[in-house]
Amino acid sequence: MRGPEASVDSVTDSVTGLPDGRVLSVVLERKVALARRTLKPISVVYFELDEFESFAPYVREHAMRSTSRVITNTVRESDTICDLGNGVLVALLDDTSEAGAVWAADRVRNANAESPSRDIVTLSAGVACYPSHAMDAQDLLEAAEAACRNAQIHGPGRIEVAAEGEGS
Repeated sequence: MRGPEASVDSVTDSVTGLPDGRVLSVVLERKVALARRTLKPISVVYFELDEFESFAPYVREHAMRSTSRVITNTVRESDTICDLGNGVLVALLDDTSEAGAVWAADRVRNANAESPSRDIVTLSAGVACYPSHAMDAQDLLEAAEAACRNAQIHGPGRIEVAAEGEGS
């Protein structure tokens, strides 16, 4: 009984309880392969808590716990949310176009603005979609991350979409 618990804990973040980056890479690879086979889009929304490094350690934990709850409660139950650490949460949105992903990211941002941690935490987000921004999983994630960096450059709490073919 102890073995399975240890293996579950090893792929989930202890603060948020969400799957970690190792799970993200496997799931994203599979979802992109399925999207390729079914000719349906998949979107990645790369959320980053603004100014996360400036938070005190206990505030970081509270911010991550609160933000992960907001994202989980806002996106569809069928979507996958992973915690990459250091204030980064990624949502994989099945069968979701660029417009749908921007709408979902905006819903998360608005829900976060109404959460108890709203005075401390703002979220920036980068959106990338298969096949318009990248053709494979790693490039798709990198395109979403680059779009998030661009959002942060232009101010906290922004959402930016990857440039066409940005991750390739």
